[in-house]
Amino acid sequence: MLEKIIVDADFCVKLGGSDKYDFLFKVLPLIASDIYMHTHAYGEVLYPASARKQLSALAASGIIKIVDQTVLNPSDRAVYDMTYRLLEEVMINPNNPNKNKGETCSLAFAKVTGIPIFATDESRLQNIIDEKLNNGRTDIRCLRIRDVVIMIRDGDIDLPRKYAKALWRIGYNNADVQNANNIFDREIWPI
Repeated sequence: MLEKIIVDADFCVKLGGSDKYDFLFKVLPLIASDIYMHTHAYGEVLYPASARKQLSALAASGIIKIVDQTVLNPSDRAVYDMTYRLLEEVMINPNNPNKNKGETCSLAFAKVTGIPIFATDESRLQNIIDEKLNNGRTDIRCLRIRDVVIMIRDGDIDLPRKYAKALWRIGYNNADVQNANNIFDREIWPI
């Protein structure tokens, strides 16, 4: 189990996207002992309704702590603002200023508070983090659904193989279930 993470909206939408399986509610608390989510990212999870319901239950129970920069002391707030502006240059399109804002707010908050893991399913985000934020001392690493599946396979999260396989399909691409199953069975977790 990881110590602390900050969670992105896309991660919650994917894990919480099923009315039948409450993956977000069951899996997220097994990943880390302290789970944070920036209020802007939290507000981005409007649908599917199952994701919003699971996320709301996790927040209401205190499993996920909803945070924002207003809780920071003045010096940390200055670092947050500077980090946000640095990320804004490469992540925010002035013509669509809310696109990627949740990620930008979350990463700035993670950097200033020392949260080392950003749970997201954005595949190219690690390169931006490495280039703009990581300095070898307080680095941030992306945790993707694939990484959660590996944690289950390796015994770091106590869930059965079938759960890992279902998560793999969510993170891979629901449109191509057969290919996802084949890759899982041959490469990720052979029987």
